[in-house]
Amino acid sequence: MSFITAYLVSIPGYTIAIQEFGDPEGTPVIALHGWLDNSESFYAIGEHLAGIKLISLDLVGHGKSSFRPKGMPYHIWDNVTDLEAVVSELNLQQLNLVGHSMGASIAMLFAGAFPNMVNNLMCIEGLAPLHYEAEQLPIDLSAAITKRKKMAGKAYRSYTSRKDAMLARMNGRWPVSERAAKKLLERGLVKKNEGYCWSHDPALLMPSLVRFCPTQIRSFIRSVTANTTVVKGINGASQLMDGWVEELNTVDYLEMEGGHHLHMEPHAAKEIATIINTWVQ
Repeated sequence: MSFITAYLVSIPGYTIAIQEFGDPEGTPVIALHGWLDNSESFYAIGEHLAGIKLISLDLVGHGKSSFRPKGMPYHIWDNVTDLEAVVSELNLQQLNLVGHSMGASIAMLFAGAFPNMVNNLMCIEGLAPLHYEAEQLPIDLSAAITKRKKMAGKAYRSYTSRKDAMLARMNGRWPVSERAAKKLLERGLVKKNEGYCWSHDPALLMPSLVRFCPTQIRSFIRSVTANTTVVKGINGASQLMDGWVEELNTVDYLEMEGGHHLHMEPHAAKEIATIINTWVQ
């Protein structure tokens, strides 16, 4: 069964836009997209769900959700705070989480911080957030501050047509199909006077001032007690998982045909949905 409904949830300081896929009476599973994507990232999985209500969020700064206040950096741990607020607002006592790339990192951090709340965790093409080495942090901080100053006020990229924007999305660092690009653009593109622009907050492109170090990340991963599945695309971004998977207490590690956005490709989406369908309670 597949359906889509959209609504807004108010949490302290922000409005979070949500889409739901699957069975409206099904077992709730929260889905978290990757950097510069949006909740449409899970449309293909939604087509194959049975007994599952997939609650797909536009993370803060993405899609149709609020932006962070001007000048406030986008730190990944703030997404964990946002997620907890959404969970509380939706009155969910026990969780199942699926995340892609950055969303997978957020899901893992939440599962590590609140291990008793998360029953099942799936991390697609991601597991741990990007990090800074503790010994290198002073240099990384100063470099990030300098780069942010240079980037401030730069003109935001615009396109003369939706087709141009779609082609750019299809041929980005991590290419996606035409259908996937069209879906992402439904919430990821806005029309302005200067042309078609991405709907995400330009501040998301700024370098991070501070990141967790490996020791801190390892602590979160080792705190995860959920039944965990890690999915890697054969042509994906293996560096987002290398060296981290073995830190999990228990894990099913799967490699599937596809690239970084394999969850938006028909064959992998169906296979991933089949796993999620086993979470029905």
